Amino acid sequence: MIRPQIKRQKIEKKFQKDLKIGNYIVTNSGIHGKIIDITDHFCILETIIGKIKLEKNTISKELTQLRYSNNKN
Repeated sequence: MIRPQIKRQKIEKKFQKDLKIGNYIVTNSGIHGKIIDITDHFCILETIIGKIKLEKNTISKELTQLRYSNNKN
């Protein structure tokens, strides 16, 4: 029971560490935006309504490759 939880935590930490300015993301609450600034614990997102400051642990997915790629399949 503990092993899967530790694995999930490692994956989440790596995801948060790999966030970059310019990535498009979705938060746990469903807010979509583009990262315009990153600090150790916070990200500032640019959304349609303005800028929002969030904690990194509230980000659930990165959409840069999924939604905004130039692939024509």
